[in-house]
Amino acid sequence: MLNIDEPAHLQPQIALFRLGFRPFFLFASLFSVLALGIWGGFLSGINLLPQSVNPLWWHGHEMIFGFVCAVVAGFLLTAVQNWTGQAGIKGTWLLGLFSVWLLPRLLLLMPLAIPFTLIMFIDLLFLPLTALILAQAVIRVRQWRNFVFIPILTLLTLMSALSYYGVLTNQFEWINIGLYGAVALISIIVALLGGRVIPFFTERATQWQRQTAIPVLEWLSFISLFGLVISLILQEQILLRSMAGIASIVLLLRWHRWGWHACWRVPLLWSLHLSYVCIPIGLALISLGFPLSVGMHAITVGGLAGMILAMMARVSLGHTGRTLQPPSIMKYAFGLILLAAVFRVLAGINPLWSASLLLAAITSWVIAFGCFCICYGPMLCQARIDGRPG
Repeated sequence: MLNIDEPAHLQPQIALFRLGFRPFFLFASLFSVLALGIWGGFLSGINLLPQSVNPLWWHGHEMIFGFVCAVVAGFLLTAVQNWTGQAGIKGTWLLGLFSVWLLPRLLLLMPLAIPFTLIMFIDLLFLPLTALILAQAVIRVRQWRNFVFIPILTLLTLMSALSYYGVLTNQFEWINIGLYGAVALISIIVALLGGRVIPFFTERATQWQRQTAIPVLEWLSFISLFGLVISLILQEQILLRSMAGIASIVLLLRWHRWGWHACWRVPLLWSLHLSYVCIPIGLALISLGFPLSVGMHAITVGGLAGMILAMMARVSLGHTGRTLQPPSIMKYAFGLILLAAVFRVLAGINPLWSASLLLAAITSWVIAFGCFCICYGPMLCQARIDGRPG
């Protein structure tokens, strides 16, 4: 088991680099606020990006691989410590990995004469390095149940490479394959983790009793989501809508068994439940023939970003030694990110109001994640209040 009484002098002096969730949660959130602000400026006619950067590609790539993947990495690097009992990455090594993530984000925003392919090469190192760190811990204790995240991170690297290939060759279809394929892969991660933590958290915080998982539902959810990835790569519309429809139904059936009816008095619970259900809603929109972008934004804004905000709010409290009572303003932040998803979906359906709805979605997101940065930034930059490492 992990030595929780590690002497203070062996812990990194800078608290921000004592465990993976700290830098990635904070700076990914800050980056999302900056990136959405830049995107809002672009939609309003103010382009703050270098002329060498394709704004449409930058927005999609950076929100998925810059923001979402950073939080996923931070969560997995923290969770693997609890799963395996092996000490998590920290200090200089964590700073190095964080720098590999941060450098491409900054270079893409700066009008410097740096080859785009060099930025691409640095960026494509991040997820494989994260996978390697996770694999070392999992293999060391032969915990094969959690090895599944390594191939998923590897496939995410491939999706990022496809999107880079698309922008380098001016083939927008490859950009979409890479970005939408990544969303489907991250949905698999959320389905895996959601099935573990949402019923567990609900049982711990309410009187609801957790039910035994149904293996057929578990397998069907992952098979259908992986089938969605394949259909996106092949660009087969009938297969795409079929896989989306199956995945939507199966994910809803799983969620229905997780005690959603008992969660409404606890913000850290209803935020998880409502965000998770945005994924099957987005898949349903795809299966019903709505534009692919509409369904994907329901998944990314409501499902992925909503789950991220809710999980960061909980994990940051627990891993800094605090009680699981978020600042009161966070319940409004949880509501705002869900509202942002509604605005973004409506923007794709109603062209007449699209511009206003897009700016409303961006504003809601910026306020929601801005609240997280203000409330949780000091916690993430300070040592645990109970004196334990991490």
